[in-house]
Amino acid sequence: MKNLLRAGAALALALRSCAPAFAQHAIVSAAPAGFAPEQACVAWSGGSNGAGALIPCGSPQEGFQLASGNVASPAATVFGGDYILDQACSAYGSLQLQRLGPDGATWITSLTKTAADGAAPTGITIGGKAQVRVVLSGTAGCAATLTRVPN
Repeated sequence: MKNLLRAGAALALALRSCAPAFAQHAIVSAAPAGFAPEQACVAWSGGSNGAGALIPCGSPQEGFQLASGNVASPAATVFGGDYILDQACSAYGSLQLQRLGPDGATWITSLTKTAADGAAPTGITIGGKAQVRVVLSGTAGCAATLTRVPN
């Protein structure tokens, strides 16, 4: 009986020392790619499988060259939020900004430009982790950039 009590006490001490590990928070000193933190970011370790989740504290700074020299770039995956489309061509047909639809196969036109933006580029809101591209038709000398507006 004495040995059983000792074994139980040892097990209780061992389990007690593990308990804080499930509720720990760790400070991450480096920001994840694409984030410019305004403060330190926190990684939370928890859950039944021990996996953690990174909580970004800053606003991602991203920009994409969607077309250059009248050649469209491959589709880009954006973080999501408010963006500025800035584009100009030496000759116009149309420049379409498209996003990949929810079926993962259909490209949906979000906006069409038939003239240069000049001093007032076009603002657009894009959903998180959306894939975007431009389609050029009947244009010459086109260049287009998509830049996220910081929060």
